[in-house]
Amino acid sequence: MKRVIDLPYYSFTVYSAAKTGICVKCPICGGEGMVRVDGKAYFKCFDCGSVKEKSLSHYRTSVHAHCKNCGKYFRREVEAYGNCGAAHVTCPECGVVMSGKIERVPIQNGAYFSAEIHNACEPFFGCELRYSGSFDGKSVWALNREHLDYLIEYLSANLREKRGIVKKTQSDHLPKFMKIAKNREGVVKVLIQMREKR
Repeated sequence: MKRVIDLPYYSFTVYSAAKTGICVKCPICGGEGMVRVDGKAYFKCFDCGSVKEKSLSHYRTSVHAHCKNCGKYFRREVEAYGNCGAAHVTCPECGVVMSGKIERVPIQNGAYFSAEIHNACEPFFGCELRYSGSFDGKSVWALNREHLDYLIEYLSANLREKRGIVKKTQSDHLPKFMKIAKNREGVVKVLIQMREKR
């Protein structure tokens, strides 16, 4: 029996993946590319050498947290300067003050960059994700190799466990069709094909 313990809720978000690299297809040659964000957004193709850079000078900063007292999930906008990685926030439900990790969402020309993946494309340059496919007419994708490996491991397990008090984990981001028992085997086949042809 294959058993897996799920990862924390924010293990694979667009912005956490962008810090280490989102795997994409080069819009020029179709080769292997990478998008990273570090104050600015950067694209580089490892095949043709194409590079792009985009200024992301402003951020919306907020803390996403689960209250350690009442267990409620909440998001609070905060003022953050420099490289501050955490802030103290008050739970709107029970009033407990606690520390939470600051999430920075880049703003360009007065508009927030979407933190969502649309049509299997990343939100900074609009490049198609390298690991993308479909199952039963629905989009299946992974942000990078680590995310792809997580999806395969989680969906192919016979026993999937959540740990912690709050029990909000990375699998809560997955669309329902991927987690339905009758679809899991087919989705895993699509994911394995993505991994093998790269």
